[in-house]
Amino acid sequence: MKRTTLRIVEKFPHLERIIALKENGMLDKKHFQSLPLVDQTFLRMACFFENPETENFNLKLLYEGLDNDWLEWALELIALYFREDTYLIQNPSISIIREGSEYYNQSHFAEYLNACGLNYTRQKVKNYYSRGKIPNADLVIDGTAYWSQSTVEKYGEQERKRLKIK
Repeated sequence: MKRTTLRIVEKFPHLERIIALKENGMLDKKHFQSLPLVDQTFLRMACFFENPETENFNLKLLYEGLDNDWLEWALELIALYFREDTYLIQNPSISIIREGSEYYNQSHFAEYLNACGLNYTRQKVKNYYSRGKIPNADLVIDGTAYWSQSTVEKYGEQERKRLKIK
């Protein structure tokens, strides 16, 4: 399963089974139409992410079925898909960063590491970053470094292993 599809399944766990049914040609129209409109939209998006050669995704679904946070998240997923799952965008020049997004600034990076049992402050992240001990930022906007969720998680796991923290 593509990383972007996994993100959809994290928020809509019941869609995992339905995606599998669709991939096996066993999803009937009646079952699909019984889903709420938001679920239908993200299901269609996930099916496209998994099989872009055979599935299509109409942006009209975003317009008709989503609003506010769901719409922003869907747009974020589309950008993430083309950046990380297809690599069609190799050097991204724009990004959507909002509260709760999948990018971490230095403060959020430190908070995540602390939640993992590691003793980090924003200043420690800043110092380690400037010394090259923390991975390069995935994105820099106006001089502010941001790391993707996967980069932060990998670093946290490496540090826990290095320090033998379970």
